[in-house]
Amino acid sequence: MTLKDLRKIEDPVKKRALFVALLAQEVAQRGGRSPIVVGGEALEIYTQGGYTTGDIDIKGPASIINEVLLEWGFSKKGRVWFHEELDVYVGWLGEALDEGSEAEKRVTTVVVGDGLEVKVISVEDLIIDRLSAVKWWKDEDGIMWAKVLVEVKKAAEGHVDRDYLLERAASAGVRDLLEEVLR
Repeated sequence: MTLKDLRKIEDPVKKRALFVALLAQEVAQRGGRSPIVVGGEALEIYTQGGYTTGDIDIKGPASIINEVLLEWGFSKKGRVWFHEELDVYVGWLGEALDEGSEAEKRVTTVVVGDGLEVKVISVEDLIIDRLSAVKWWKDEDGIMWAKVLVEVKKAAEGHVDRDYLLERAASAGVRDLLEEVLR
């Protein structure tokens, strides 16, 4: 799979996932830590396109990511890189996860095709992200997506890490919303 191959992919969900995998591969080849997908694109990956987003938010090494995106023909406007022909938008949100070292340890690796891998924020941390969006940004669908993520995690591993979720929810000020989701 190459960047040119992405031009032939019509499904935007598949295209974004494969793009991130190619970016991760290139960043790693240059000695950087693979970027971690967060936000809406993480939700899109976990729900296999049930949720759709317009951009890809990542955390990772800025200098290498910027270098690769520039070489691949992306343009930058503010914090967002975009490639008009591919219709791919990338938002760089920092070097590491804001949630800390425990969240970094919990990052999930998802295989997206032909051995290509994408690092994605954990389901538990994404649940807290969605609940924070409900509380602080009035995202009306966040509760529903948090419930979906609980079910995704149960289907994949049998359970969510309830202790970790409760701890993260308390520190994020969303424990009341989490309790609603877990009922």
